[in-house]
Amino acid sequence: MMQKLNIGCGTDYRDGFINIDGSSCLFKVDKIINLQTESLLDNFKRNSTDYILSNDIIEHFFRWEAINLLKEFYAILKPTGKCEIRVPDTEHIIKSWKIPVAQKIILLFGGQDIPQGNNKEMNDSRKQFPSFFCHKYGWTRKTMELELEKVGFSKIITQRAGFNFIAFAQKPSE
Repeated sequence: MMQKLNIGCGTDYRDGFINIDGSSCLFKVDKIINLQTESLLDNFKRNSTDYILSNDIIEHFFRWEAINLLKEFYAILKPTGKCEIRVPDTEHIIKSWKIPVAQKIILLFGGQDIPQGNNKEMNDSRKQFPSFFCHKYGWTRKTMELELEKVGFSKIITQRAGFNFIAFAQKPSE
């Protein structure tokens, strides 16, 4: 059976995945792991995972912390395992004249403890864990590609998705 991880799932619970988040406020999470203080390697064996989905989490770490997290992704992925990473597209956000400054600030720096919409579950999590909602580094498609390559990933492709971009990468076969 394939092992697929949804890291930093928030309220995006996905069937067929081990859904991981650091917030204990969420109603549906399979495994609570605070990646600010815990390692994925303490919870998953090396070369044990087929697929990693990481939407809207890498930007919540300082660059050096994010690179360490990418190294953990690489370590727990099986050879030929794949990861999919979505982060705000800093270059697009900064360059776009269509995005109002107030919205750029939220997109680039995160919402911290500011309630966003009317999702009570996420707003409760935001109040209890405001540090999870701060963006600590701005990624461009080029910087993500370079760091994924340095970690050892291959077949790296990025594509813009709204205010974000998605990076697809694969661990080479051994």
